Amino acid sequence: MHQRRLGNTGLIVSEIGMGTWELGGREWGDIGETDAVDLLRYAFESGVTYYDTADQYGGGRAEQLLGEAFSALGDRVVIATKLGYELDSDGWISHGWERPSFNVSPDYIRSAVEGSLKRLKRDVIDIYQFHGPPPASEWDDAFGTMEELKAEGKIRFYGLCLGSEADALKAMTETGTSSLLLTYNILSQEMVKPVMETAAEKGVAIIVRQPLSSGLLSGQLGPDTVFAENDYRKTWSREKFLADLERVEQVKSIVGNRAKSLPQAALKFILGHPAVSSVVPGMMNPAQVDDGVATSSATPLPDAVLEQLRSD
Repeated sequence: MHQRRLGNTGLIVSEIGMGTWELGGREWGDIGETDAVDLLRYAFESGVTYYDTADQYGGGRAEQLLGEAFSALGDRVVIATKLGYELDSDGWISHGWERPSFNVSPDYIRSAVEGSLKRLKRDVIDIYQFHGPPPASEWDDAFGTMEELKAEGKIRFYGLCLGSEADALKAMTETGTSSLLLTYNILSQEMVKPVMETAAEKGVAIIVRQPLSSGLLSGQLGPDTVFAENDYRKTWSREKFLADLERVEQVKSIVGNRAKSLPQAALKFILGHPAVSSVVPGMMNPAQVDDGVATSSATPLPDAVLEQLRSD
């Protein structure tokens, strides 16, 4: 597994990390606790040292699973978690609930960090991230509280997830943000300019979520795919789903035999950008771990293919 610097933090992480929203068990179908812990340990043994999670995933379940799997490993794994949404709100998409409220008040942040530390069984959180951009009226207080937690030794670094181009640029300009977690894949390249270019200049780590576009680039979805009742993808419109599948076929045509699989091509595409520190695909079985890990040592996509995918 190749390693990369996590921006200017001094942390070194596996370039293929692991997202854990799927392990929460509320938006991607079921996975048993024992299977999930075994999978996390299998990923680590395979070379994965970076894990992305959130207190919301599974109502704290994903953090608890990480704590059970890795509490004895200390600094051998780097864990990034998130806060902002109500702890028990995961599952709102697949269940059709209202969008959960977002809270980044200083008191809530302090309460949330203590909960995450307890579930993760850690004394300090490596990367603590806002699950979305704080509202303008709370921006200064929210980031100020992050600075306080850093000074107190409860977190090492903090970052921002999602949001708009303007939010990302504001965070990099006005705060001590060390990382940005954003969506970037062959089907979604909106954040490349100027966010990723600015991050590379400033030494802010880019962590990429949904590298397989929620499974569209997994090569496993087709027109007849039926999603489980607790799988948020069941909410996709039929028209957009079919249109996206057509785009995937175009990607396959461009990649051809230059990658072992479509997922590997999708990950290699992302790793081809110099601002990227780690990619965090979701993994729900050992085969997906194996495919992700194998990508790290696979031959890079030719420059001509990368350019065609970037302009497609």
